[in-house]
Amino acid sequence: MDKQLLKFFQHQRSIFGICPCCGELFRLSDCKIYRKENPPADWKEKVDRETARLDNLEAKLEEKLAALKEQAREQGRKEAAKQVKKVDKVFSPLKLNPDDSKVIFDPVDFVVFNGMKGPDGLVKNLVLLDNDTKSTTAKRIQESVINTIEKGNYEWLTLRVDADGKIEEE
Repeated sequence: MDKQLLKFFQHQRSIFGICPCCGELFRLSDCKIYRKENPPADWKEKVDRETARLDNLEAKLEEKLAALKEQAREQGRKEAAKQVKKVDKVFSPLKLNPDDSKVIFDPVDFVVFNGMKGPDGLVKNLVLLDNDTKSTTAKRIQESVINTIEKGNYEWLTLRVDADGKIEEE
């Protein structure tokens, strides 16, 4: 009787079904009645083991791919910066990032928010950049800007425009 009961449960392990709710494969009976050793692995255990192994390999490949993409992206950034330095005669000689600049042309050519596009995104200082000009009118404007800044006769106002177009003062 004891052997027959053991055989009955062993045969139950080879009966499978599919869950109507989630579609998962399951054993009709996951009873584990053994004498001394585990039963030999059936096809479902082998498939589950192989699936887990493949999932693990896929996760490792995804990690490697993400690392390679980031490495290539960083290499591209460095190469782009080198190429910009070759062409840029305004910002690179002053060790300024061209991406930090905004063109306004009047009363100065550029406003550079130094550090804005850096790793921490914090603006270190504000640089007003203008061409060295021989025009007396332009020289007077430049001197006026310099005097205004030195005397502190200015007010800084930060405005934010949200996605709806609403303008708010900070």
